[in-house]
Amino acid sequence: MTIIAGIDEAGRGPLAGPVVAAAVVLPFEVELPGVDDSKKLTPDQRERAYDLIQSTAISIGIGYADAEKIDNLNILRATHAAMRDAVMQISPTPTFALIDGLPVHPFPVLQQAIVKGDSNSASIAAASIIAKVTRDRLMVEMHALYPQYEFAGHKGYPSALHLELLKQHGPCPIHRRSYAPVAAAVAMHATEPALIEEGQALLDLGMDNATVGESGEEAATRHLIDVGMNIVERNFRCAGGEIDIVAEDGGSIVFVEVKTRRSKSIAPSTFVDFNKQSRLAVAAETWLLSHGGLDRKCRFDVAEVYLIGGSCRVHLIRNAFEVMGSE
Repeated sequence: MTIIAGIDEAGRGPLAGPVVAAAVVLPFEVELPGVDDSKKLTPDQRERAYDLIQSTAISIGIGYADAEKIDNLNILRATHAAMRDAVMQISPTPTFALIDGLPVHPFPVLQQAIVKGDSNSASIAAASIIAKVTRDRLMVEMHALYPQYEFAGHKGYPSALHLELLKQHGPCPIHRRSYAPVAAAVAMHATEPALIEEGQALLDLGMDNATVGESGEEAATRHLIDVGMNIVERNFRCAGGEIDIVAEDGGSIVFVEVKTRRSKSIAPSTFVDFNKQSRLAVAAETWLLSHGGLDRKCRFDVAEVYLIGGSCRVHLIRNAFEVMGSE
């Protein structure tokens, strides 16, 4: 008997809360009016579709990866782990899985990845709705625990309100500390003695004959060497973007964006926004293609450099953000 499960996730982008994956097995040739990619539906439409799927599906599995797991594994690996957990909750175990997006490796059953699968497969669309509604309900529960962040409204996504509340209160236990805005909030709320922690360096630099940016990149380079990385290249440029530093850390290629400030009023990593991340991803892909292919493990770090009073503090944020295919 062939059992096909559709698999999708919700919650890769938020700054807080878990990523949730769902696996859904539907009867063959079933019709589910109103079931579509969850992002195309209003909250009320998703709730109605959720109830319809729950009453129609043969089996549903849910997998979770909390903020700690995301910080430890990175968001891509944590999402894949949640997807594996979700499919293994299906009984009997599916013989085949349809996965939204790109393939998941390793995976416990045969799979086919479908780009925009939530718009082209009923079972993937159903999984996207189950995952989204499940996660939204969890974030409403988190609102009751941490009302100062108003999670019920933004569900942990980086809305202007959430960013402002994060800045005011600092992170709570469900915030993802590996994400740059949360790391910036940690730094803002740290006391001065705690500013220099493991993974940071205090360097003295003469700045008379160097620009702020050049001094920051030099400080970051020295810090990366101090923490055991090998510098492969600096200031790689291509048509799509630029990488400040390319380094090796164990078996991984590390693309480092250096952001330098002359005060602590705003964390430098705040300026590595989505558009900047997209340009870095393009430049990284170009670098990988010219240095042995896209199958190499990689990650994106941000080196925050504070140049204050003739000294320099370097704070390295590892796995500062994720793009598909990174470590």
